Amino acid sequence: MLSITVGFIILITLIILKVSIVVAAPISSAVILFLNNLNILEILNNQYLPGFASFVQDYLFIFLLSALLGKIMEESDDATAIGEFVLDVLSHRYAAVGIFFASVLLSIGGISAFVLIFTIYPIARKVFEEAGLPKSLIIASIAGGNVIVGLSLPGSPQVHNLIMMDYLNTSALAGFGLGLAGISAGSAAAIAYLRYRSRSMLSESSKLNDRILKKPDLNKLVNFLTAMLPLLVVFIFLAALSKPPVVALLLGVVLSIIKNIKKIDLLEILNDSISNAILPLMFAASAMGFGQVISSLPVFKDFLQTLLNLPLNPYLLTGIITNIAAGLLGSASGGMLLTLSTVGENIVTMVDPEKLHRIIIIASTGLDTLPHNSAYLAMLAYTGLKFRDTYFDYFMVTVLAPLISFAVAFLYIVSF
Repeated sequence: MLSITVGFIILITLIILKVSIVVAAPISSAVILFLNNLNILEILNNQYLPGFASFVQDYLFIFLLSALLGKIMEESDDATAIGEFVLDVLSHRYAAVGIFFASVLLSIGGISAFVLIFTIYPIARKVFEEAGLPKSLIIASIAGGNVIVGLSLPGSPQVHNLIMMDYLNTSALAGFGLGLAGISAGSAAAIAYLRYRSRSMLSESSKLNDRILKKPDLNKLVNFLTAMLPLLVVFIFLAALSKPPVVALLLGVVLSIIKNIKKIDLLEILNDSISNAILPLMFAASAMGFGQVISSLPVFKDFLQTLLNLPLNPYLLTGIITNIAAGLLGSASGGMLLTLSTVGENIVTMVDPEKLHRIIIIASTGLDTLPHNSAYLAMLAYTGLKFRDTYFDYFMVTVLAPLISFAVAFLYIVSF
């Protein structure tokens, strides 16, 4: 495992130095192969590239449709309507919590973390300034709603849920009870932390009302309800009617286009959406290729076999392996795929697929947001904020809170 550790350190270092994971992943893979005295070109051609290409083939249209829906919502001001309504209902003293819930609503519509930062950050920056809160807390607020709820919620059209549906032949609502239990606990922890940090950060001169809920503006309520329609269509067709993810997302996109046709330049949005989709797709595919290389190594297989032989509950064992994999790759989806490709066949025979579906997703959202997480780095690049100012809050909300979600979800399984 020393060679893998060295390669992992190189991967993290390169990404922190702002080298794209598309470049860093094959370099790190080559170092690991060199240290194991293996043929670098042969294994990159036979493992890395097929893993990369397979992910693109399986999820290209899902990423494109998600990005298209997100771009339409951004350009039509639907995303703004959702964010403004949530923040209008909550006192500005609860701005961080409001951004958290705005992120949740957009995430369960299928919008990825890469797109969320473009849609929510401009709103959040204005509200945080009015509330006297520093911008450094915005990234944690946005990412928290996406990571804790958006990715793990039963019925979510996020790619993580779709991967598990495809692998286990389960429904979008698989593991409903344990999912709600875990997500509720993680969300409560994140919200409590955001409130604590907000109170400690608020300027002394702030004279804003301390009430949590306010009577919403009627116009903002109407705008919010109409803005939510495409997201609701995606959720209903995917979760309630069990339609294929591409169909559900396509219907949401079509409704959003029809609803906003007079507000948007469709050709421009189509072109921009392709750019928005390619970056996260390449990041995730690169993580998958890196995972394929690691999973092919005898030393890694021996390490996994050692873990599998431990006298642990299979759900707990799966969660540990998934967290390790997600931490290695800095990617929740990559960690899930690495887990499934290495121990999936062994674990599936030991557990209930419905529960496994949800527990792997929740576990994947723990250590994936270490400093080399691609979405976090993209957020830093877009906002201009610094690692030293943002990562502690980001860690508390996107690492510690999801680990609480996993712990509660596991306790739910063993209790029921």
